[in-house]
Amino acid sequence: MKRWIILLIACLLSPGHANAAVYKVIGKDGKVVYTDEPPADATSAKELRIQSYSGPAQQGALNAHEDWQAILKRPALSNSGPPPIVMFSTDWCGYCKQARLYMRSKNIAFSDRDVEKDKSAQAQYARLGGRGVPYFVIGQLTLAGFSQDSFDATLRNAQK
Repeated sequence: MKRWIILLIACLLSPGHANAAVYKVIGKDGKVVYTDEPPADATSAKELRIQSYSGPAQQGALNAHEDWQAILKRPALSNSGPPPIVMFSTDWCGYCKQARLYMRSKNIAFSDRDVEKDKSAQAQYARLGGRGVPYFVIGQLTLAGFSQDSFDATLRNAQK
C-alpha cells in the first residue's frame, strides 16, 4: 500500500506534458514549424507558453459582460437549434485533436480558433481567461479541457 502512495505522490509532483515547452521556429524558407525541442539556432525560435489541460475538464459560465456576438462574429442562433460552439486550440495539442475528431464524428458544427496563429483568437481567448487548450465556449457556457462525457454534459446544459 505504501508503494502505491509513494508512486502516486511521485506522479503528482513530477512535471508532466502539460508544462512541456513548445517552440515556434521560422525556417530560412519562411515555413513555420512547431516542435518540443529548441533548434540549434536559438535566435530563430520562440518559446510558447500555452499549456494543454491535462486534468479533468472544468465547466464554467461566461461572464455577463462578455461580448459573445464578437466572439462568434455571427448572429446568435435561435433556441430551436444547437448552441454555437467555439474551440480555442493549437495544432500540437493532443486533446484538441481528440475534440476535433469527436465533434466531426458526431457532425457537431464548431468554429476552431488557433490561439497561436490567429491574433484575434488570442485576444478573445485572453479576455475569456483561457489558460490552456482546448478551451470551449458552448452557448453561454465554457469548458476547459476535453473529455467526451464533460463535452456532452456541457452541450446538454447549454441547450437548456
